[in-house]
Amino acid sequence: MRARRPSSVLAGLRDHGYIAAMRRTRRTFSSAPLLVVAFFAGCYTYAPIQPAAARPGMSVRARVTAVESERLAPLLATTDPRVFTGRLIDTAAASMVVEVPIMVQAGVGASFQTLHQRISIPSAAVVEFEARKLDRVRTGLLVGATAVVAAAILKHAFDGGPGLDRPPGGSSTDSRRPPRGTP
Repeated sequence: MRARRPSSVLAGLRDHGYIAAMRRTRRTFSSAPLLVVAFFAGCYTYAPIQPAAARPGMSVRARVTAVESERLAPLLATTDPRVFTGRLIDTAAASMVVEVPIMVQAGVGASFQTLHQRISIPSAAVVEFEARKLDRVRTGLLVGATAVVAAAILKHAFDGGPGLDRPPGGSSTDSRRPPRGTP
């Protein structure tokens, strides 16, 4: 039996679609991390609440008066921080403490770093106070759509794979059997 050269083996695999199916599967699975992120993502909305009902650790969005906005501008490194989001640290009758993420330029190059600034806001300066809540309907639709897309991608990846190809036609000598009685 004569050994086949590697180039002829690859040519045979390419002719039967094995190489294309392997590439298609690899390309499909390279987008899998994006599907996982989309699958676990949630849709959030902000719903108005009373500041007294807020608990420490909640994600909140606050809208403050113009005077308070001017006081907070240098602390938050923005020109008009009338609306900001952050995490509620503490709440009292007269004021609340919110930890607000701010972006600052790092010392090297054009990279940025996220720092967290804790600010105290008088309760009288708060115009509107909202808490972040999970929107179950939108999240359910997102998860359902992601599952459908993932199923379609996996079906496309596995359809037409190497195991489903038909054997080559009768012109190849590899598929012929030697006649009986020949040594």
